[in-house]
Amino acid sequence: MGFIVETLWFIFRYKKIEWRKSLIYEPIIPIYGAVGLIILLICRLLNIKKNMQIFIVGFIVSTLVEFISSILQEKIFGTISWDYSKFPLNLDGRINILYSVLFGIASVLLCKYFLFPLADYFFTLNLNGNIILIFIITVLFFIYDAIISYIAFFRMKERRNNIKRTGKFWNYIDKKYNDKFLKYIYPNAIVV
Repeated sequence: MGFIVETLWFIFRYKKIEWRKSLIYEPIIPIYGAVGLIILLICRLLNIKKNMQIFIVGFIVSTLVEFISSILQEKIFGTISWDYSKFPLNLDGRINILYSVLFGIASVLLCKYFLFPLADYFFTLNLNGNIILIFIITVLFFIYDAIISYIAFFRMKERRNNIKRTGKFWNYIDKKYNDKFLKYIYPNAIVV
C-alpha cells in the first residue's frame, strides 16, 4: 500500500510517473509494513479500539520510525529520500506535523478497515502445505531482495567514496547494480 500511495502521490503532485519503492525487485516500501505491524501489535496488546487512541498510536509510531529511518539512511548510505524543511513545524527536515497527522488518520482507517479484519481472518485460516510453502518462498524472496538492495546501495556509497572492492562477488555487484541502475531505482535518494 505504501508503494501505491507514494507513487500516486508523486503522479498527482508532479504530473509524472516515478516508481517509489525501497527494494530493487519488489514494488514495496517495507517501512510501511513495519509501521503497520508495530501499530497493529500495540493496538492488540493494549486492546486499543477507539479511533482517537489508534490515531495517537499511529501518529507516534510513524513519526518515530520516519525520524529514525531518516537518520539511519543518512548515516549508513549518505543519502536522504525526503526533506520536510520547507514544511511548517518540521524537525530537522526529517519529520513534520502535517505528515504525522496524515499518518495518524491513515492508521485509523487502515486498522479499522484493513489490519484488524485481516488479522482476525488470518487466525481463522486453515493453513495447508501449499499456502505455507508460498508464504515461505515469499518471505525468502523478500529477505533476498532486502539484503541485495542493502548491499547494492551501500556499495554505491563506497563507490562515491572511491573505496575499491575486489573479487567476483563485488565485481558482480558493481556491474549488475551500477550507479546508473540504482539512480533509476532510487531517483529520490539525494547524496548529502
